[in-house]
Amino acid sequence: MDTSLLSSLSGIYYEESNLDFLLPSPLYFNCGVQILCVHGNGVISTGAQCFHLQEMSEIIFWDGSIMQLLHSSDDFQVRMVLYPKRVFLQAAVSLDTTFFNYMREFPLYNHGQEKDAQSWEKVNLWLDMAKMLFTQPAGLFKERLELNFLQSMLMWIFSTIPDTYVSVARSYTRKQLLFHRFMHLIHEHALREHQVGFYADRLCISSRYLNEITVEYSKGKTPKELIDEQLTVEIKVQLNKLDLSVEEVAGICCFPDSSYLSRFFKKHTGITPKEFRNREKGKRLD
Repeated sequence: MDTSLLSSLSGIYYEESNLDFLLPSPLYFNCGVQILCVHGNGVISTGAQCFHLQEMSEIIFWDGSIMQLLHSSDDFQVRMVLYPKRVFLQAAVSLDTTFFNYMREFPLYNHGQEKDAQSWEKVNLWLDMAKMLFTQPAGLFKERLELNFLQSMLMWIFSTIPDTYVSVARSYTRKQLLFHRFMHLIHEHALREHQVGFYADRLCISSRYLNEITVEYSKGKTPKELIDEQLTVEIKVQLNKLDLSVEEVAGICCFPDSSYLSRFFKKHTGITPKEFRNREKGKRLD
C-alpha cells in the first residue's frame, strides 16, 4: 500500500491486504478506517490498546487512529476501506452522535457469534459495493457516490447498534464502562494531555478511583503508565516525519523542550529520538 494515502486521502479507498505495511513502525491514519478480518488472525496496537483480530471480526475508527501490526498468522488477510474525513463529516452530519460515541468506545466487533452470522454477510456486501465503486478510475459522480455510499452504510450500521448497545450497557459494570471511556480519551488526547488529573476530571471521578479502575482492567497498569504508552507511540509517529526537527516534535507533543522529550522517550524505549530515527531510516533502505 502507498502509505502517503494515509495523510492525503482524496477519496474513498478500498484494498485487500495482510497489513504488512503496518509491521515496521506505527502509522497515523488521518482518515476513517474500516477493517474486516477474512482469514487468520492478527494483533493491532493503537498505543495503549491492543485489538485481537480474528476471522469474522471488524474494527472501525471513524476519526482516524495510530495503528501498528504487532504480529499475525501467515494466512492473515483483511478487507480495508479508508474514508476521507471530509466525506465522513458530510455523511455523519444528520446522524445521532450517541451511536458514534458507542463505536468510539467499542471499535472492535466480532460477527463470529452465531446470532451475528447474517451481519457478517451483510457487511461484506457493503465492502463488495465499495470494491466495485472505488477501485475504478473516478467518474463524473464520484463525490455523490462516496457520500451516498458512506451515509447509507452508516445508517445500516447504526440500525444494528441499539440492541447491541443495550446488551453491552447491561453486561458491563460502571467501572468497565469508565475504563473504556478512559482508553478512548487517552487515544484522543495523550499527544497533548500527559497528566492523570485531566482524564479523571473528564470522567468526573477522582484520580485515585481512576487508578483503581485501570489497575483492575489493564493487568495492573496505572493510568499514568497507559497515558505514557500512548504518548510514546504518538512520539514515534511524529519522529517518522523527517521534515520535523526533534525540537518541533517536542512542541507538538507539549514537552517544554527537546531534552525533556529525549529523556521521556529514552526512558520508555531505551533509545534516543535520534537513534530511533536512524533505525527507521535503515529499515526504509532495506
